[in-house]
Amino acid sequence: MVFFRNILNSFKNSALELKNLRCIVTIGLLLAAAVVLDGFGSIRIGDAIKINFVFLPLSMVGILFGPVPGLFAGLLTDIIGYLVNPVGTFIPALVLISGLEGLIYGMVLYNLKSERTVATIIRILVARLVVCAVCNLTLNTLALYSIGYITGESFGALFLARIATNVITFCLGSYMMMAVLLPVKQIYDRKIRYAGQKERQQ
Repeated sequence: MVFFRNILNSFKNSALELKNLRCIVTIGLLLAAAVVLDGFGSIRIGDAIKINFVFLPLSMVGILFGPVPGLFAGLLTDIIGYLVNPVGTFIPALVLISGLEGLIYGMVLYNLKSERTVATIIRILVARLVVCAVCNLTLNTLALYSIGYITGESFGALFLARIATNVITFCLGSYMMMAVLLPVKQIYDRKIRYAGQKERQQ
């Protein structure tokens, strides 16, 4: 019961974050960064494999503002990214998967302390592992295969081909998240979040 209560409180508190102008502005900046990285900072290997760094701004939204803003940021990143750089076919399922990625980051990382502790590292690794295994490897592959976007390969062959890529992106992404997220959260909490709280108290 305590676990589910914490989850519900996480969603409630993160939804309230959207009432804060600083939150909206910060999400807008991170969303712009995500769109740029998705459209122009991606590495494509054939039709089925795409390596990008969108996870960084999405995970930043998650750690700073929680699952609700993370969900919206994920959805908008994929939609706006396609409008800005319409490469290939627009696939609605991939929009939902991107939203799920932002949701997962928010659920796992919200209210994470900025100190590099064992618990902090474990939560970052868990968030990245779940996203890589569930969103990138399983759902993404299934979506591409089920709509016939990838032809000439069985689902099993396609799945195996993407395992190596996701292992690499998990390791690289986890390291980048630990190197970037914690300093960013510390700066945001000290310079922006607490400054806003002091203004409201005056």
